[in-house]
Amino acid sequence: MAGFDGAPITQPSLFVGGALDASTTWMADAVAAYPVTLPGLVASRVLDGCGHWIQQERADEVNEILTGWLASLPA
Repeated sequence: MAGFDGAPITQPSLFVGGALDASTTWMADAVAAYPVTLPGLVASRVLDGCGHWIQQERADEVNEILTGWLASLPA
């Protein structure tokens, strides 16, 4: 795996996080680097009033985001 160390992820990707998740702030540098590290990033959503466990806190909204994103990908 050493040959892939630091390699960007070019596959289509989606980021969904919670605004109240501490990792969204202490990992702000990593999030800011997404254009370089995740050049395949298609969409990014930060859910207001949501913490770390977005899939439990806002299951319906997360499912809607995921299914909408998946439907937008080319076949």
